[in-house]
Amino acid sequence: MLKQRKKRKSGAAASTALASVMLLATLLAACSEKENDAKAPNEPAASGANEPANTPAEPAAQEPAAPEPATLRLLTDLSQAWPVKEDWAVWKWIKEKTNITIKQETQTGPESLALAVASGDMPDLMSVFPPDAQKYGPQGAFLDLSKHLDKMPHLKAFLEARPDVAQRMTSPGGEMYHVLNDGMGAGNQTVFFYRDDIFAKNSLEVPKTWEEMYETAKQLKKLYPDSYPFVFRHGINTLKYFGPSFGFYPEFYEDPATGKIKHGAADPGFKTLVEYLHKFYAEGLTPPDWLSMDYKAWTQFITTDKSFMTIQFIGQIEIMNAQLTDGAHLKFMAPPLGSGSQPYIPNTNFEEYGFAVSSTTKNLDAALRYLDFLYSDEGKELLSWGKEGETYTMVDGKRQFLPQFKEPNDLRKELGMFTTGAYGLADFEASKSLSNENEQYAYTEAAKYQFPVINALPPLTGEEKSAIANTEEQIRKYYETAVAKFIMGETPLTEWDAFLAELQKLGSQKLIDAYQIGLDRVKGAAK
Repeated sequence: MLKQRKKRKSGAAASTALASVMLLATLLAACSEKENDAKAPNEPAASGANEPANTPAEPAAQEPAAPEPATLRLLTDLSQAWPVKEDWAVWKWIKEKTNITIKQETQTGPESLALAVASGDMPDLMSVFPPDAQKYGPQGAFLDLSKHLDKMPHLKAFLEARPDVAQRMTSPGGEMYHVLNDGMGAGNQTVFFYRDDIFAKNSLEVPKTWEEMYETAKQLKKLYPDSYPFVFRHGINTLKYFGPSFGFYPEFYEDPATGKIKHGAADPGFKTLVEYLHKFYAEGLTPPDWLSMDYKAWTQFITTDKSFMTIQFIGQIEIMNAQLTDGAHLKFMAPPLGSGSQPYIPNTNFEEYGFAVSSTTKNLDAALRYLDFLYSDEGKELLSWGKEGETYTMVDGKRQFLPQFKEPNDLRKELGMFTTGAYGLADFEASKSLSNENEQYAYTEAAKYQFPVINALPPLTGEEKSAIANTEEQIRKYYETAVAKFIMGETPLTEWDAFLAELQKLGSQKLIDAYQIGLDRVKGAAK
């Protein structure tokens, strides 16, 4: 499944302090014990000859009162892969269960969330990444949901059962400014794939290294002069997907070899990667507008015999195959080795998106009720499989989606299932059940090449984050601009050392030191 959303390219999903999680788990458990102690045991009435004949009958059990109706505004993605529909079935199902009407509002770009926060007219619920929560939560824009868990027993139970997820969404002080989705992480995996029909037709070997991929691209360019054999669509951010093949993530991350924070841009392998990308660009092996390539343009390259190798979210293999004709076919390609010991793809088998609740909402009870339903077993089942007879039927005791749903993306496009804001917990087996043999193969193979660590940074306190915010922004902007110029040949690679020196001058060591404090805090709490 595709998290095309994602383009909010901070490039990192935040992890959190275990000390806070342990404290949170303790409080949750204590709360649960208190609730259990307060409940009177359910003792069945005795029966027999000694029972008085005139014992009054037990009052008939009454149906619980229906929850109060409410309407919630929900800010979510605008995805080209599954354009939003007001009549998606998920909203109907949710209203039937919760009496909540969802009014979906879509982002128009990466600035949409910031504008919503600044406007003073925030939607009740917003889809956010962890950096969003860390930025706007302490500023007072989002509620600290850790203070409202007693009203969300299903969410509380989920966090108790999944401390790894709780860790990634809990701030160092124990605050919880967002809750993360869970269950669809496998669909977030980015993988290489290629046109196996074109390779077979021209007797080309699948490249095993970046050098072989470069040589193969040159052969394809000769065979198809109007093509750009290698295409990718996330601009500079794509380098975080390429980096693991060279043994690193390009920005700041925990080095698996040392356990310390490292700036990947300073790794020798990063220069090698940029050199390859420059050659692809200079020789017309990748599109000239690679820096601004969007989903629509990327799709056109893939489906019109203009490109034959790419890297994208794993589910795009079958989405594109459904659009290809005349025997054209895409297949998973093992990541080519760039440098280092072995080829890797990013370890992205986890969810980065989640929900924040506006601090100004006038519908707090309904917002909490909505979230709690999404993290319940009932919500997970309904929003993953839909309703019997409407979306699936039972075959030999197992759910089977109706024939009109032929691929996983059909569930998103037609029903809204697994789209941003429409689930909390998901059963990935539901989506995977519509995957064909080719896609099943891709999921199995992808798991063999995951980088040893996720591309995530430990959380910092508000003061720690504020102290490095300007430095972080300056380094990010310089890094993106400078690297793009190297790739496009506007800056010669002979100036690479000057690039590294400028990163140091701007304060890269300051960021390393700051995040090392956060990492040490996490590791210390784990002992």
